[in-house]
Amino acid sequence: MGSSWKLALVFAVLFLTGGLSGSVITYSVLRRQPIQNPTRNFHTWSENLMRRLQRVAQLTPEESAKIRPRVESAVKQMQSIQIQAMQQGSDALDAALAEIETGLNPDQQKRLEHFRERRREFLQEAIAKREAQR
Repeated sequence: MGSSWKLALVFAVLFLTGGLSGSVITYSVLRRQPIQNPTRNFHTWSENLMRRLQRVAQLTPEESAKIRPRVESAVKQMQSIQIQAMQQGSDALDAALAEIETGLNPDQQKRLEHFRERRREFLQEAIAKREAQR
């Protein structure tokens, strides 16, 4: 009878260990998988919108074919707006960083400038990817 609590403790530890290791493995696998973004490129964005419109409005194939050019045109406009918003947001942040920089010491200014350069490179890469997907 004295060893039954030991057996229960061993099973509890095994259960907790299995649960913890399963959680860690699941998290590491899910973290590596990118979340699908329907606005990632022109084709997926326009197809996603067309599927939604077909489902919501219960469009016939003829109606779908008729409205597809207008949907594709709207997607192109939305992509342009996204790129413009990225650039405007970057300009706003650059202006704020320029103001902040004046109150920093030389080492901090150097670090901030390095941050700005990396951010600009990242932004240019992101814009180039968006434009390539158009």
